[in-house]
Amino acid sequence: MEATRVRRYFCMNSCMTAPPSRYSKHAPAIAKVKLRFPLTKSGSSKNTQHIVLDTRELSLQFDVGDSVGIYPQNDPILVDHILSTVRATGEEIIVDPKTITQISVREFFTHKANLSRLTSSFLKLFYERGSSSFLEPLLQKENREILVRYLQEHDPLALLKEMKDVAIPLQDLCNAFSPLLPRFYSIASSPCMHPDEVHLVVALFTYTHSGEKRYGVASHFLNTLVQEKVTPIPLFVQPAHQFRLTQNDHAPIIMIGPGAGIAPFRAFLQERIARNAPGKNWLFFGERNRATDFFYQEFFEELAVQKKLKLDLAFSRDQSEKVYVQHRMQEQAKMLWEWLQEGAYLYVCGDAEHMAKDVEATLHGIAKEQGGMSEEQAASYFKTLRLENRYMRDVY
Repeated sequence: MEATRVRRYFCMNSCMTAPPSRYSKHAPAIAKVKLRFPLTKSGSSKNTQHIVLDTRELSLQFDVGDSVGIYPQNDPILVDHILSTVRATGEEIIVDPKTITQISVREFFTHKANLSRLTSSFLKLFYERGSSSFLEPLLQKENREILVRYLQEHDPLALLKEMKDVAIPLQDLCNAFSPLLPRFYSIASSPCMHPDEVHLVVALFTYTHSGEKRYGVASHFLNTLVQEKVTPIPLFVQPAHQFRLTQNDHAPIIMIGPGAGIAPFRAFLQERIARNAPGKNWLFFGERNRATDFFYQEFFEELAVQKKLKLDLAFSRDQSEKVYVQHRMQEQAKMLWEWLQEGAYLYVCGDAEHMAKDVEATLHGIAKEQGGMSEEQAASYFKTLRLENRYMRDVY
């Protein structure tokens, strides 16, 4: 069992910051998937995977809290659709507009081009070729909002199909694509426990476009397209200087990470256990259903049994009224405030748009309720915690 395995390790250098990596976004390391298995069980409404990257030959340096930037590949089915639409074989040679090197069109569409994002450059390209029946009003300054909405609701393939009779040189077409940028994932393992691996939590992102089911580029690549021990995965470490596990092993830590936001906190706990840190650990985790979506259940529950972790869970769909991590925080308001007064470090990871805002509002409410503060005093209190690096967030 994982928690048992953790107890056998002690990281002598765990308090030392990792030295700068020789890899970068311009010169990424190449790793391969060593192991991949679902964190969600049969019947789950989600597809979230645990992915182990083999880095034993890379000497990849990182600290818990860091992320990796991964350069994904586009779905070959989508690449084939685009090639077919533009009447290309894929063997044609073009110049990559970013690197100014010659590559095949298929390689460009597979590795270099963002095939899901339509830009105004595309519209201007076709407009300049004389097809202006509906493009001209979209490109007028006074119709900026209409243009933004059109770009959000369409993708390059849809436009290419609509404009399939307009002849555009392949080089000009490739120049109009925005680059395929790296996607970032929090590292879910401690180098003390897994010195030759990087663990990730990857939730498959799906959406509907023009009546068709589409997938997030990187999550589909990692969860579905990658062949274990075969597919090369370019990556680099993205240091998270503002999301660091405290080196005060005696200080309590409070971690709030629903869904894939659990990733860095698995690493934090591995690190603290490896360091034999006596400080208290408290985790708030939430997902949809306990039976199918309790990530790393065995690990966390064993730590709780060993009194090494206080565990509060929120499974939103297991009852008629939805329950989220902020509700569990409110239920534990008195103790949470006591931990903060004891000098606890507070960490939040996950969705910025909803979860992080709700957690922030709940924290302010707890400060007012338990600390007798006004809203202004509560805001000032958590601002001070941020300045002291006792309140850190990794939200996206």
